[in-house]
Amino acid sequence: MCNVLRQGATFILAAFLLGSMPPFVFAQGAGVSVSTVLEALEKGQNAAAIGMCDELLRKDPKSFTAWTLRALGLERSGQSKEALVAYRRALILAPDFMAALEGAAQLEYKAQSVQALPLLRHILVLQPANPTAHAMLGVLEYRQQDYTNAGRDFAAAGAALDAQPDALLAYAICLDHLKRAPEAIASFQHLVALEPMNLAPRYDLALVQWRSATSAEALATLQPLLEAPAADSRILRLAAAIHEADGETPQAIELLRSAIRDDPDEPNNYVDFATLAFAHRSYAVGIDLVSRGLARIPNSAALYMARGVLYGQNGDFDKAMSDFEHAHQLDPNYSMAATAEGIAQSQQHNHDAALKDFRRQVQDHPKDALGYYLLAEALSWAPPEENRSDPSGGMKEAISMAMKSVELDPSLVQAWDLLGSLYLQNDQPNQAANACRTAIKLMPKDQKSVYTLILALRKTGSREELKNLVQTLTELRKEEGTEARQKERYGRLIEGQ
Repeated sequence: MCNVLRQGATFILAAFLLGSMPPFVFAQGAGVSVSTVLEALEKGQNAAAIGMCDELLRKDPKSFTAWTLRALGLERSGQSKEALVAYRRALILAPDFMAALEGAAQLEYKAQSVQALPLLRHILVLQPANPTAHAMLGVLEYRQQDYTNAGRDFAAAGAALDAQPDALLAYAICLDHLKRAPEAIASFQHLVALEPMNLAPRYDLALVQWRSATSAEALATLQPLLEAPAADSRILRLAAAIHEADGETPQAIELLRSAIRDDPDEPNNYVDFATLAFAHRSYAVGIDLVSRGLARIPNSAALYMARGVLYGQNGDFDKAMSDFEHAHQLDPNYSMAATAEGIAQSQQHNHDAALKDFRRQVQDHPKDALGYYLLAEALSWAPPEENRSDPSGGMKEAISMAMKSVELDPSLVQAWDLLGSLYLQNDQPNQAANACRTAIKLMPKDQKSVYTLILALRKTGSREELKNLVQTLTELRKEEGTEARQKERYGRLIEGQ
């Protein structure tokens, strides 16, 4: 998406050449002038241009145009950080200087920095109809899940989006989130026309069409990709779900078998087949196929969970419990409800920064239950090597923060879920069970706590109660399966998501 804005260097240089920057704002050094700087930049002599700007700035340190030209030379030399500093110096001197605003916004946007937001909004104050700034702002707002404002900015960008498929995709997704399905479908259809064999827009179009109760149109949209020599397994799974929803189970089975055959190392192919087997009470068939999947993907917590559900429904309680425990051992944080999934992912990628932010949050807002929950979540993701001096130290602090969260807000189900999981990992099954029971009381369909409670009661609870809980879990999974496709993620994430 970086090319959604004209290259900063080209734009600024053109502005100079067109005379939009009055020459009197430049200091003139001996033998150095605006024209000599521009000539050097035109010839690609960036180092020379930077040197000439330095000479100009020695004569007049407050020349915002000289700072802007210096930033341009640095940007062209690949020194983005230094260029951004120079652009910001120019903006301190002249906050409304459009060339510096656009140059700085471009660099911040390329770096996927939220600092691009105020710059773009400032540009739009000065130029409310600037389509490029609206398009860039729309993408950034989309990434922040601010679909209302993103939709408005994308609409204001108008034809500027036509050459930017990623921005068009983001706009279509915003429209869908805003429950404007007809407009979303039209936008996705436009994308498909631009890129007929691109998986993402076809997938997304079919998904929105299906959600709009037009399954025949959805299947027609998928058909060109289904006929490809090697169809993507995501396409096959979506087509299978559509056929199954229409009562065409044989077609769904065939599509899922094709997905498994063509992409045997994708766990979701087996999970979707297991869901189908569960729905039609073909437990043994599902168990057999998931077992074959585990032979290829032995470390998949999702497959052990799926097979455990099938075993439980098939009456093989001990094998169900074994699979649940195996899933837990492979991934103690595995949850069907995916609590705080986005937060957890961000923490894995930049754990130290997330932990620092959440500690500051609870310091600044000591009565904020959500802040303590997020801190506990961050602590629970700490790599083991971070607590070598006291392996249980991180866990103890995580439990303490989760307890603080539920003290401040006893109705925060996510915090009770997390507390139960932390207690279980810390070998405190009774405390884990109590936390899970509280969560289930607050939210009877809380799969994560039902699952954690099963594991906690493995050694302390009655066999009959465990059987009932396994049955409850399977029923919740069945109910979830009927809604899962309505929450299907889009085929592609916008750059930076």
